[in-house]
Amino acid sequence: MTMSDNNREQLGEGVIYKDIVPLRWRDIERDELEFSYLSLQDANEEVLRFITTLDEFHVDNQEEPGSSNGSDLSRIEFKLNLLLDMVTQLVERETALPEAVPITLGSGGVEWLSVIAPRPDALLKLSLYLHHKYPRPFVVIGKVLSVDPVEGRAEITSKYRIRLSYKTMSAPVQSGLEKLIFRQHRRCIAQSRRASKL
Repeated sequence: MTMSDNNREQLGEGVIYKDIVPLRWRDIERDELEFSYLSLQDANEEVLRFITTLDEFHVDNQEEPGSSNGSDLSRIEFKLNLLLDMVTQLVERETALPEAVPITLGSGGVEWLSVIAPRPDALLKLSLYLHHKYPRPFVVIGKVLSVDPVEGRAEITSKYRIRLSYKTMSAPVQSGLEKLIFRQHRRCIAQSRRASKL
């Protein structure tokens, strides 16, 4: 999934990650950005670390199916997954997650569809729920680059394709985000190969 020149310019260099995830956005003022920068970066580092741990745990246990240790780890993983599913369902009942929408996530920006259009050049705070078993958002602040109408079929309400460029992001968060995008991209390729062999 390499990007066109236009998308590369807007979403950053390298690979991209496409998915359908719960997403919420709101306008913010520049003052809020200055006051919340450090706490936002710390929270994002933690979110990315937890998502990485969940992904690595799943992959590591799948690589050892033949051994007795692999069998024990599989049982533990199953129990942890069950516990995570139950906790996630409880959290989702208590917290109204936003509507899931198609996104394209890059190292320099993000693109999504919305029924409501933000102002061009607006500063937005965007909450992305990137892991289905971890209902805590990865939050980015950025500037709206473009808002383009997308016409659907007659029975579907018109939507807007919004492109946002990240405004501020610490080096550790940027690195963690790039690793997540690459991991998801690699997983998509592996799934495509498995599907083509069926």
